[in-house]
Amino acid sequence: MRRILAGVVLAMVLTGCDAEDASDDKGSQAEKTPEVEKTLKVEKTLKVEKTLEAEQALEAEKASDAKKAFEDGAAAYKRGDYSTALRLLQPIAELGAFPAQMMMGTMYAQGQGVQRDYAKALKWYRLAAEQGVADAQTMIGTMYLQGTGVFPDDAEAVTWFRRAAEQGNARAQNNLGVMYANGKGVPQDYVQALMWFSLGASPSANSDQSKDRDDAAKNRDRVASLMTPEQVAEAQKLAQEWKPKTTSP
Repeated sequence: MRRILAGVVLAMVLTGCDAEDASDDKGSQAEKTPEVEKTLKVEKTLKVEKTLEAEQALEAEKASDAKKAFEDGAAAYKRGDYSTALRLLQPIAELGAFPAQMMMGTMYAQGQGVQRDYAKALKWYRLAAEQGVADAQTMIGTMYLQGTGVFPDDAEAVTWFRRAAEQGNARAQNNLGVMYANGKGVPQDYVQALMWFSLGASPSANSDQSKDRDDAAKNRDRVASLMTPEQVAEAQKLAQEWKPKTTSP
């Protein structure tokens, strides 16, 4: 009997020791869990950062390649090698590069390296125009005004001229002034005409071509001669208060 009790006691002691050891192990694991989670979070963060860095590096490489393609394409265009220009510019134009889209529009409008196609020219100009490119908006307005590749539409021409003029494009401002002076696409309004002519003639007008400002200045003086002093003063006041919209890329 004593031997049996001794065996039971020994078993209980041993069982108790095992339970305590197991309890200690669980406690140890519980203590380690926050550290493990912290390590996993750090590893996950590092992985995400590396992925972002890789993506940024890839985007930078693509941007660099696109810039090089445009520079080479523009150089080819300048020297008259239109087939090379087309080959280099079209892929990046399709990806949304608006300078390339503008050049594609010009090539199709002029028949440079491709068969002249006003519909395709309008397509490329429109893609650039929807990105806020004032020169493209002005070209579309001119195409609608002249009926180049589209049915003539004075109101549509005014819409596109206005979008470019509101950004400060001198050619568009002069063209919009002409539309108001002649009552084409809008009711005839000399005050509005003089305002836009005055803005287009301003040295601050957004245009690389001095001819646009010269044309606007001539039209300004011409329409002013048909107006009363009160109308001229009103137009000048509107021009002084005018602020450009910054929507170009």
